[in-house]
Amino acid sequence: MAEWGIYGGSGFIGQHLAFSILSRCSGDRVYCLDIQSPKEAGWKSPIAPFIGAGRLSYVKTDVRNRTQMLESARSFDVIVNLAAIHREPGHKPEEYFETNVEGARNVCRVADSVGCGQMIFTSSISVYGIHDRAVDEHTPPEPKTPYGQSKLQAEQIQAEWAEESGGRLSIIRPGVVFGPGENGNVTRLVRETLRLKRQIRISPDQPKAGIYIEELLEVIHWLREQCPPAGHHDLVNGVSDENLTFNAHGEVLQELMNFGRRPFVVPETLLRLASTMSAPLGWMLGSGSKFHPERLAKLTRPNDIRPAGLVSRGYPFTWSLEKAMNDWLEKGL
Repeated sequence: MAEWGIYGGSGFIGQHLAFSILSRCSGDRVYCLDIQSPKEAGWKSPIAPFIGAGRLSYVKTDVRNRTQMLESARSFDVIVNLAAIHREPGHKPEEYFETNVEGARNVCRVADSVGCGQMIFTSSISVYGIHDRAVDEHTPPEPKTPYGQSKLQAEQIQAEWAEESGGRLSIIRPGVVFGPGENGNVTRLVRETLRLKRQIRISPDQPKAGIYIEELLEVIHWLREQCPPAGHHDLVNGVSDENLTFNAHGEVLQELMNFGRRPFVVPETLLRLASTMSAPLGWMLGSGSKFHPERLAKLTRPNDIRPAGLVSRGYPFTWSLEKAMNDWLEKGL
């Protein structure tokens, strides 16, 4: 039996993790600590029955508020820090640091106050910055954005906590996480592909490190069991071992859905031109627009991150892209 405190637990990953924990471990309890309840955030996984059964509790908590954090703490055996401002574009630079950095400090304060000795932190591959080559955990971080910079600072704060308190910390740097309820770029790509009934391709193709939500959950559970010695932390990239690319998603959908139409090919030069031309209008388009210049630029930016840490430690990858897409389609987008 264990009590889990999931900060940022109402989000996409948090709800799926809560469901995974409660489905696997009949005696465990989960506290979802977030500024929004799962209902307010929108249901991402079927956790409502666990709330009704009293095994999942929502506690309204703002990780930026130290007093509220300490008052809402429980006797956690494991803390999972998912709380973050992460969408790019979408926030002012200082907002990433206010939530991601100060939030990390406050989570460490909670761990100390309740005597919790194990923490799992989801960072981001954004800490690597922009590279034109494959990178892994041995590559020095060079974050270029406020989001990446704030995540790297948060890693350092929590690593210091582990060293000073004798705690155990696992840091995961996930790539693009996709699956039911995600509603991000991969969901938009899949929906558009299904609507057109043809594969959407970028030419030339670009590596896009990512991971299916179910694989990420397996990594989290595995790291909890393989936790480092007291006073230490470990670090892994949370990405698929398949070296995913942008076009790979459409190719798998083509096979699963047996589309009879030829792929719709978008030249990379056209996307770059559209990004450049729309840049002056970014403030008009809004951060949620699929035509926002930063979002268009991301499509052409290589993102080749390798899971060397998981591979070297013998993590058993189980979710191929084909298996993931089939599962996702069965569960619904």
